[in-house]
Amino acid sequence: MNLVQNKAFRSLSFSSLFEVIGISFFNIVLLLLAKSTSTPSFWVAAVSIATVLPGVASAFLGKISGSVQHKTRWIITLTLCQSSLFFVLAALFHGNHNYIAFALIINIVSDMAGIVINLMKMPIIQNKVEEDLQQQAMGIYQSISQLIQPIGQAIGVSYIGFTHDYMTGSLLNGVTFLISAIILSVSHKHLDYQSQQVDSAPGQAPKSIKFKEALRLYARVIQLPVFNSISAIILINALGASIDGILNLYVLDTPSASPFNFGVTILIINVLFVFASIAGAVIVNDPFKSLSFKSIITIVGVAIFALYLTLIFNLGLIFTLILLALIAYLAGKINPKMYALLMKNADSSSLSIILGILSSILTIATPFGTIILVGGYPIFGKNIILCISSVMAIIAAIIIQVGKVPKENTK
Repeated sequence: MNLVQNKAFRSLSFSSLFEVIGISFFNIVLLLLAKSTSTPSFWVAAVSIATVLPGVASAFLGKISGSVQHKTRWIITLTLCQSSLFFVLAALFHGNHNYIAFALIINIVSDMAGIVINLMKMPIIQNKVEEDLQQQAMGIYQSISQLIQPIGQAIGVSYIGFTHDYMTGSLLNGVTFLISAIILSVSHKHLDYQSQQVDSAPGQAPKSIKFKEALRLYARVIQLPVFNSISAIILINALGASIDGILNLYVLDTPSASPFNFGVTILIINVLFVFASIAGAVIVNDPFKSLSFKSIITIVGVAIFALYLTLIFNLGLIFTLILLALIAYLAGKINPKMYALLMKNADSSSLSIILGILSSILTIATPFGTIILVGGYPIFGKNIILCISSVMAIIAAIIIQVGKVPKENTK
């Protein structure tokens, strides 16, 4: 059975599509609402912080997701709760837009529910999608967010820009979650599964897994020490998050780097990065198929190093685009490959907890790359920041290679 024929995966994908539209749409609506207040700086900062907070709590939300029984039922219930929250907010916004604090709280609660829902969907994919299709399934699932988020944001900006109608904006958001819940309800028979232990190494973590045990299980699955693998992933994510900003500043400061004007050059870079990332996530049967998780991280680190050397020596747009495409294509494989490995070797309960822990770590760590590297570019200059970024990339490539494979406990 391929993924198109898999009814469970189809249902999860379509429900996620509407969920992502709702989340991305309302995040922009909330920012525009914050901007329209009498103290826009305070509220825009509050919205930005509130957007990150649920991700920080992912480890604890993963613990909740892993312990929940009847996951399909709870996914539908929580999605309906999300819908109801925004219908309530729409009622409050009727003739009055002074409820931004309440809107912020609702958005935080909804985002936290969304994380729990997403983490509970992972064991369903684990149990309903064949092992050899799980990496591609996660690639497609990841790509939905990458493709739909900009669309949802564009709709939000356009709608509020023309109408300034926050009540209908909240109502539309509630409708997207309601459609998501209906899709899941109609397909619930295809989503239900019997929770079973996946065959794994001896000493596999029990159902009530603790955070330390979850990290040990993660290390056994990835076949790398926890410190080495997570440190390398943090560095690669920090560098990946900062590439866009660094390239924007580089093109701005070095007009000779491209034959096109600033706007066209940035458009080419952004479109290439997005489509290469999606292609890397979705395409499994390619020359990189046999590469291990460790090898992919290493190549991405070396490619980022080469990209920044290209920028330091101003080698031109063609070399930059080739390296950027390689980085994006391989980086798009990192999460799907890691998720597929975990799905094959971790039980359903442990899976949600491990993914929650990883999400928390990356949510906290990744913004520092943008703040330090992109923020430091105008202060310290191009060469210093590019040299620091190059060193970080090589460190990521080295530490992922030097770690010894953890020995499994035997009884």
